[in-house]
Amino acid sequence: MAAPVAPDGGFWGWMAVVACFMGNVIGDGVMYSFGIFLPKFKEYFQCGSGEVSTINSIQMGVTFASGPIASYMTNRLGWRLTTVIGSVLASAGLCLSAVAPSVFFLYFSAGGLLGLGLGIIYLPRLDCITQYFDKKRPFVTGIAICGSGIGTFIMAPLTDVLLNMYDWKICLVILGGICFTNCFFGLMFQPLPKSQDEDSIGCEKMGDTNSETLLKGGAEPETAKETFGEMFHLLRDWAFMLFAVSNFLTSLGYPIPYTFVPDNAIHLGLTERQGSYLVGLIGISNTIARVVLGALSQKLNRLFLYNTCLVICGITMAVSNFFQPMMAAIFSVDCTLAVANATLIPALNSSAVTVIEPVISNTTSWACDPYVGQLIYVNCYGVTSAAYVLLTTLVLADLLGADKFTNAFGLLLLFQGVATFIGPPIVGFMFDAFGTYNEGFILMGSMISLSGLMLYPVPCIMTMLATKV
Repeated sequence: MAAPVAPDGGFWGWMAVVACFMGNVIGDGVMYSFGIFLPKFKEYFQCGSGEVSTINSIQMGVTFASGPIASYMTNRLGWRLTTVIGSVLASAGLCLSAVAPSVFFLYFSAGGLLGLGLGIIYLPRLDCITQYFDKKRPFVTGIAICGSGIGTFIMAPLTDVLLNMYDWKICLVILGGICFTNCFFGLMFQPLPKSQDEDSIGCEKMGDTNSETLLKGGAEPETAKETFGEMFHLLRDWAFMLFAVSNFLTSLGYPIPYTFVPDNAIHLGLTERQGSYLVGLIGISNTIARVVLGALSQKLNRLFLYNTCLVICGITMAVSNFFQPMMAAIFSVDCTLAVANATLIPALNSSAVTVIEPVISNTTSWACDPYVGQLIYVNCYGVTSAAYVLLTTLVLADLLGADKFTNAFGLLLLFQGVATFIGPPIVGFMFDAFGTYNEGFILMGSMISLSGLMLYPVPCIMTMLATKV
């Protein structure tokens, strides 16, 4: 029997989109706003940026590197049970972090356990909507993944408010409870009926009375040997490997803003609240861009759009701390004079302040405000990085086909995870060595731009190989 056609909708199809959206709001919202805790950890445990940033690198690294595990669990247990298990692990990781006696314990709880839980729930929700939709796949993927940006926009300010109201330990327990609610949304992933010769992906149902009917006459769930065997074959596919190396380079720099923007804001003279708002703005600009890019990806070449966004994304990261000086130079504003005048104000009497105030208001314009420079950066990053999150799955499906998507995406997450382990600690230790984040941002921005540049020749290579056959 032929494999069933994706329904491209239906009640359970759209419920899956809602569940995927909420899973991104909760899971990605917690992960991408976790950098707000880093200054608190540095103060409480009396350690440097390199040590503390390792928590985030382990967390994001395990999230992505657990792709093969999530792939096997999805094939074996189905979307629902896999999501419930991952949600429980993520919640446990946050709650255990609240009683962490040292930063090394946080490596296990907030890094490993939380990352494993978030990684396990990441793949099944994307795989579900990939299997449910075909022609509408770019559109629904854009809608569902918007939850990640909205989650960051909500969770970053929420985390800052909770930290101002409660101790950071209580805040972690509250976030753990929020993560646990994702179990409910996982139950909304209704498995598709299976034909006799179709590989079993997400077909086993938890708590459904008709699961035996769906599986009757169907193939046995894919074994671990078959799953990893297909992954081994993918390692010999040139298109997949080129895309995987590109993703590796992108993933080196992708977590950097979420990890270091709050701490970098403090070192630029901004407040902790402004730092949390910057992270939230990444989320909202990312959300809007995903909707726009989801529509554009149905009209333009997806790979070209993906590559171009990555190149711009890397450039903006490299010059992120130079936007404000560049604005001051462009508009010929002497910011050093503005600072000098500002320091003189307390020493002047009220009448003198009245005279000098117009001069100061002119020189202390927006061009001298580092917050404006950071606003430009986070919005540019939010817009361009949306292509990485949204179009990765679409480009991968275009290159390899939907039938290989689950295992290919699981293996791709492993490449992303390894890179995410490396990126944040490098920038953190570079800050400890140089006392500034500039060098680390330039390095990681270069990696992201290179990841986009190296994929431009792919269509030409595919055309050349097709003509030889």
